Parts: sequence; structure tokens; C-alpha cells
Amino acid sequence: MLSRIAIFFACLGLSALLWAQTGHPAKGSWSGNLTSASGQVTRLRLLIDDHNGELSGAVNPGRNAVEMSKVTLDAATWTLTINAKMPEGDVVLTGKLSNLGSWLNRKYVGTYKQGAATGNFDFTIN
Repeated sequence: MLSRIAIFFACLGLSALLWAQTGHPAKGSWSGNLTSASGQVTRLRLLIDDHNGELSGAVNPGRNAVEMSKVTLDAATWTLTINAKMPEGDVVLTGKLSNLGSWLNRKYVGTYKQGAATGNFDFTIN
């Protein structure tokens, strides 16, 4: 009887792990738009990965993917900066991660600069 009670509480304790956050909040597939100051909209997809605390990834993963050259996160403010050498020119995305506890509604919103062009972006986790 005592062993059954111990097993019950062990399973109960392990079930709490099911609700723990899995992985880095920035990790995942993100879809969104870059909107230039002139109103031009460019659809992008970001694939961000985490390797022992080091973030990396690709812009528009697939045959024409562009590797991110630098990805930095200021965890105190949840500001994520992504640099990539795109065919149209180097792009720098700087924005904040929000809704970190959400599985489906995490956001990455901020501003970008690509050559002389600047604008805003809005990405949502897929």
C-alpha cells in the first residue's frame, strides 16, 4: 500500500513537468511582414534555433534560405536583434518578444533597416 502511494505522488510530481516551458522563447518558426516607410510589404519567414544558449537561424528557410549572420537577445528587456545578408542588402531586425508564455500567440515586433530602407515588422510564432 505504501509503495502505491509513493508511486502516485511520484507520477503526480512528474506530471507538473508537462506544463513547463519547452525550449527557448525565441526558438521556432515565425511568419510575418516587413512594412517599409513607403508602404511596401514583404512577407518573410524566420526559423530560429537554440544550441546551448546560442541563437542562430535562417530567413525564408528552403532552397533560397539566407543564414542569419548574428542573432542576439537582451534577456533583461527581451529585445531580439537579427542580422542577415540578404540578396537585396544586409537587413537588421530589432524588436521585442512578447506573449512569452503563449504557444500560439508569441510576437516579435519592431523596426528594420535594409540598406537605406527602414520600416516596421510584425512576426508571429507558427
